[in-house]
Amino acid sequence: MTVSKLLASAKTHIRCGSPDCDWGTPLPSFSEDQLSRCRQEFREHCIERHGLNPEDTERICWFDLEVLTLTLAPKPR
Repeated sequence: MTVSKLLASAKTHIRCGSPDCDWGTPLPSFSEDQLSRCRQEFREHCIERHGLNPEDTERICWFDLEVLTLTLAPKPR
């Protein structure tokens, strides 16, 4: 079974990549709509929990498929 089929058949839950954080959200599929929703919820979480400036547009969302986490990273220059 391919990784994409394995992930699609499992109940996928995306977690925050900060080691001391317990935030997470279900990701029922890897559709563009679901990924967009997940990124938006993660950004809102980072503003509320980690003090991200809402005006900060210089961050990218790093999605680690191996461990199913999202982490904010500085935008590469």
